[in-house]
Amino acid sequence: MHHTDGYVLRVRVYRDSYAKQSTAVAEVLTPLFTWTIIASSPGHGWQRTTPTTSPDVTPLVPVADEVLQRARRILPVPPPFTTPGR
Repeated sequence: MHHTDGYVLRVRVYRDSYAKQSTAVAEVLTPLFTWTIIASSPGHGWQRTTPTTSPDVTPLVPVADEVLQRARRILPVPPPFTTPGR
């Protein structure tokens, strides 16, 4: 989860043993409290360069960072809506 420029962003990375089943997505929380995908990275671009197993998420951090930076470039600043409760 990231709070940036008035948005709440979530990044999910799933690495499978098959590249076509691996994915990384960045989502933004909407005013209706739903998640909308705004950037993604299919596994064929990074799956082979990451280990099959790892004791922690460290090998996937660069993948998550890349998709998060892409999402931040896509979103307008300031956000076109007001986050509820703020």
